[in-house]
Amino acid sequence: MENHEPKSSKAIMTFGILVLGSALITVFLFLISMKNPDFAGKALFMFAMTSMFGVAFQIYMKEFRVKGNWKELPIAFRFIWWTIFVANTLNFMDYAIETFIL
Repeated sequence: MENHEPKSSKAIMTFGILVLGSALITVFLFLISMKNPDFAGKALFMFAMTSMFGVAFQIYMKEFRVKGNWKELPIAFRFIWWTIFVANTLNFMDYAIETFIL
């Protein structure tokens, strides 16, 4: 029996479904919360989950897809990547701290 590595396109599709699905649910919950404020907390939770899935996707892309070629990418791309990564991380951390600590 041969040892087959899983295709990366399946992983990318899975992350895409997670991020896109949670983003759509977030938008839907925010729209509902305009009429019914009880859904605002659920919308913030889904926004935090979207950020968490985005961070996981970015880590996967950097560590498993780009690998050692990271320094060869343009500086503008790396700056944008790190900006999005930090913003998503801070959003999730803010939600977790406000929910579980404060």
